[in-house]
Amino acid sequence: MNTFEKHYYEVVQKDLILSENISTASLLPAPKKVAICLGGESSDENYVVACLGALNIIGGQKPYLIQRPPSQQRNSGSREGVGGKVTLRRATMYLFFYKLLFHALPRVRQFEGLQATAHENIYCFVLKDLFSFEELVPLFPYFEEVGSLQCQFYFTTKDISEAH
Repeated sequence: MNTFEKHYYEVVQKDLILSENISTASLLPAPKKVAICLGGESSDENYVVACLGALNIIGGQKPYLIQRPPSQQRNSGSREGVGGKVTLRRATMYLFFYKLLFHALPRVRQFEGLQATAHENIYCFVLKDLFSFEELVPLFPYFEEVGSLQCQFYFTTKDISEAH
């Protein structure tokens, strides 16, 4: 079990049970998966490869290619790639949580906090400075034109009233 996962189950869940007056831990929202996306409007091959490489380094697993929807395609018959996406679960998800909270977010200049959630089960934000991840700093020339990182955190809910 990952150190951060262990901390969540042993400390955070118990604090939430006490503060929210919940009878069991199964009624608490729990992290389910994290989806991180990187890409943009450019379909240049070097840009797409740089996006996929950055996601591979940040997420720790192989990303898959995101292609243009058929409605936005040009007259060419082939679909062009515009970026990549990685879905993290279990141990890799908790490792990404740890890297994001303790290494990447403290390195963001003029960090003003994250916005409150609009939906109970999903939390989304955009990280504009990709080089707040220490692994990408030595590889700056390869990733200097890559855009911002979109992060989506999904949580489970057991109570039906909480889901609505």
